Amino acid sequence: MILICNGKVFGPEDLGRADVLIGGNQILAIEKKINPKTLPGEVRVIEASGMVLVPGFIDGHQHFTGGGGEGGFQSKTPEIEFSMNIVNGVTTAVGLLGTDCLTRSVENLYAKTQAFNAEGITALMLTGSYWLPSPTICGSVGRDMVYLSPVIGVKLAMADHRGPIFDEKDLATLASEVRTAALIAAKPGIITVHMGMDSDGMDRIFGVEKYGIRPDMFLPTHVNRKNSRLRDQSLELAAKGAVIDATCTTILPEKDGPSGSAAEFACLADENNLFDRVSFSSDAGGSQPIWNADRTKLLGMGIGTPQSLIFELKQLVQVRGMALAKALRPLTTTPARAYGLTGQKGEIAVGAHADILVLEEDTLEIRDVLAKGQIMMRNQKLEKKGYYE
Repeated sequence: MILICNGKVFGPEDLGRADVLIGGNQILAIEKKINPKTLPGEVRVIEASGMVLVPGFIDGHQHFTGGGGEGGFQSKTPEIEFSMNIVNGVTTAVGLLGTDCLTRSVENLYAKTQAFNAEGITALMLTGSYWLPSPTICGSVGRDMVYLSPVIGVKLAMADHRGPIFDEKDLATLASEVRTAALIAAKPGIITVHMGMDSDGMDRIFGVEKYGIRPDMFLPTHVNRKNSRLRDQSLELAAKGAVIDATCTTILPEKDGPSGSAAEFACLADENNLFDRVSFSSDAGGSQPIWNADRTKLLGMGIGTPQSLIFELKQLVQVRGMALAKALRPLTTTPARAYGLTGQKGEIAVGAHADILVLEEDTLEIRDVLAKGQIMMRNQKLEKKGYYE
């Protein structure tokens, strides 16, 4: 067992100072004081005075096997290493493909997902890629969702010059398949939609309502682009019950840049009473291409990192003055709800999985990381690394 003592607990709601007892992969008790001498067997004690305890982050958009490739084979980004998630507080992640499903495969993504699970975090995945029909492992999106345990939905691109050509009926057909498979497999059944900058925006998402498709099946990502139509459509979709996903950054975007910060977008949603409809993700391992004005030539390439999650959390708390309990929601309870993990992930509560971060109270720097009840990082030193690290 592990006992974390004297920390200020955010579950993410403010629970005050308390001790948290962990056994196996679960949280067994949260009490004002727990005496380790009264507990059976060996107990590892973590002193957390002057620290805050928060749920491990849920990152719903990671390119486990890398991304990129728009600038030729040399521009393919590398796979994500296990420790990259741990040092940045990610204890649950969802992997997906991007533009490239030609030199990368859903099969390879599945293998990497299962490797992360074996190494010690919780990893889920989306089948498909930018393209439609979607590349799959078992022959269809529905079969992947039913027969492959980590598959919770499908990825698709929209309003992007690299994306597929399809109409509302095509999208409704895909959504119907996802919905049916979700019911059979008892999974959330989401369609994560990479949103580009083209003028049609989310028109096709709203168009499928005439086929009886629920709008909350769709989880558009990169919604914090500086595009007023995309912004308005994102908020409209959120008002219909969907979770909308803002991509985090590690530096404040330039004022004339193509995107704003995730924190900025979350505050906009808050002004519209939609804060709990916004999730944050890192796009870790994904390419961040820099295009010329007409988007015909690639000028440069960056790589997403989960370090951006804690950066945006600090922006909300330290710069914008938001209470920590509230600022944590886009990284914890909201993605947990979207990915069917409520009660297990994204909260510090009795019976929930023991995914816990210990942060410096003043700086919010990550000191300790626990995932599935195991200490992965202690005093900023990794205790568990990936197989080849």
